[in-house]
Amino acid sequence: MYYLPISGLPLIEEGEATEEIAVLYEEAKRALDMPFTANLFKAVAISIPSLTMMVEIYRSFFQNLTLPQTIIAMISYCIPIAKNCTYCTANGELHCRSLGIDEETLESLAKNLDNVNPQRVRAIIQFALKCALDPQGLLAEDYDQVRNQGVSDAELVEIIVIAAMSNLGDTLADSLKIEVDAPVLEALGR
Repeated sequence: MYYLPISGLPLIEEGEATEEIAVLYEEAKRALDMPFTANLFKAVAISIPSLTMMVEIYRSFFQNLTLPQTIIAMISYCIPIAKNCTYCTANGELHCRSLGIDEETLESLAKNLDNVNPQRVRAIIQFALKCALDPQGLLAEDYDQVRNQGVSDAELVEIIVIAAMSNLGDTLADSLKIEVDAPVLEALGR
């Protein structure tokens, strides 16, 4: 069994999984549409209740949101960049690339949001970042700026949920000291 550096927690590989964990791994792969079990789930698997909860959260997250996948991916890329989460940044980048988000946009998302277009997308991402990084600092004008771009109240709540999910992933990955999955690094050419 492999133990994570620093945290010393076990990473339960697919071949070492009990039947119950193996079933949850399969559900996680389906929910994320991935051919492998992500290290995030392998690290949480030491606690079956936690693994069950994580699988349910991610399944529900991807099945129920109505915002375009590109918006979800861009938010899920920007927040871990801002929070310096290597694991989630790599996964967010791969998600963006798999959806065809171009290099120029990826560069803008990483370094200068003022260059992100269209303005509606920029406003959504800026709002999501503030939700993730400074929720106490949100003001009425922050909500108004997003609404002025035609974002409905239902979409506004989804943006907040995406920001919260990004924080959840960042907290888990950084606290558990998870390494970026080898298939993700390979897909990114690293």
